[in-house]
Amino acid sequence: MRSIYFLLFLLFFLFETKGQNVPKFSPKVNRVLFLLDVSGSMKTDWNNETRFETAKKLLVRLIDSVEQKNPHVEFAVRAFGFQFSREQKNCTDSKLLVPFAQNNTTKIKAALDKISPKGMTPITYSIAECVSDFPTDEKALNSIILISDGEENCNGNPCEAAKLLSAKRIALKPFIVGINLPIQIAEKFNCLGTVFTPNDEQSFSNTIGVIIKQTLNTTTTQVNLLDQNGNATITNIPFSLLDHSSGKILYNFVHKQDAKGNADTLFLSPVGTYDIVVYSTPPVRKNDIELTVGKHNIIAVDVPLGNINVSGNTPSDMSLVLHSNGKILAQQNTGETKQYLTGVYETEATTLPNTILPKTYLAASATKNIDIPAFATLSLSSLEAFSVSVIAEKEKQLTTQFVLSDVKQLQLQPSNYLVIYKPTKSLKTESTKSLKIALEPGRYQSVLLK
Repeated sequence: MRSIYFLLFLLFFLFETKGQNVPKFSPKVNRVLFLLDVSGSMKTDWNNETRFETAKKLLVRLIDSVEQKNPHVEFAVRAFGFQFSREQKNCTDSKLLVPFAQNNTTKIKAALDKISPKGMTPITYSIAECVSDFPTDEKALNSIILISDGEENCNGNPCEAAKLLSAKRIALKPFIVGINLPIQIAEKFNCLGTVFTPNDEQSFSNTIGVIIKQTLNTTTTQVNLLDQNGNATITNIPFSLLDHSSGKILYNFVHKQDAKGNADTLFLSPVGTYDIVVYSTPPVRKNDIELTVGKHNIIAVDVPLGNINVSGNTPSDMSLVLHSNGKILAQQNTGETKQYLTGVYETEATTLPNTILPKTYLAASATKNIDIPAFATLSLSSLEAFSVSVIAEKEKQLTTQFVLSDVKQLQLQPSNYLVIYKPTKSLKTESTKSLKIALEPGRYQSVLLK
């Protein structure tokens, strides 16, 4: 007997269904790709050195400093505009100089010492090439820091290239460090990512340091569901976060708040663009949500709710059907109270045929009572099997049709009906019979077919 109980316990343990844990994004490695402009204009003097020499010196210094303090950071460098002269107008002049690895300072310094400014500024092409520079690793947080002193001059669209990175959730939107960039050119990079315009060596160094520190900080998110007053009081509703480009669901949660009314903190990947769907009735969707890396992000969604209560001198299985914009949203039984978004709803009771009720306006935080009018109950019984059709006499419309072999109860609108029936075993039309029935509100009527 003990062995039987043990076997049952083992089977229960093996086949017990468990919910899937919500993934918590916690990168095992941070990868930073420097996309360095080495075009001809980087030969221009800047603080007693060329722009390229200044950028090279500070990059090596910062990379060395970060690598000594954080073993979970990997750096790589892609450069453009250094292999061909500007006269050659080569718009594919871009190369990954040093791939990602730990302790890369020495290799990066050696690689940068071997190149010098020469050619064009193929920013779009270079950003597109970055896609293959990052190893495939879901446990990594990837970022790009573009360092340039000018704009694209190969007729490309850098912003479209950056969208590709975001759509594929490969890397954060690029950080752009513009060396002496005029305002009108810097503004063109706004669609690409976050733009910084340091004007001297110290501010350049500080800017790169701030960017790297920000990418290393933990990114957190809080979803606030707002009531009609803009307060985050709505909770206990499921919601999903989707990839904006593909529509794929990435995270599923049930919204919760702590004792102080604060929503739980979520740890999401800051890469890519999200849409959120809050599963109220009807659902609420908010698109194009971008998280700021290394910061606490708040996603606010308006979900003003009210309550609908269904009442009436009707059985508990009598239902109210709610519609909005031609779509069925919910079915609610008598005696139930449920939450809905504020708005106007079409309603009908599930009698035969359905009883169309007046439109209902639901206000925020209000409880709207919908009373289902009294209907009639027709109980049909038989001692043999009949094929039965119930016709609404006034409308000349089929209400329902079924095979009756015992007892069937119908909840009907009060009206006059024609019941047409024929034994199922009979093949003759002449065996058809009919009778008229007048049904009154709230009345129960029993009829034996024979």
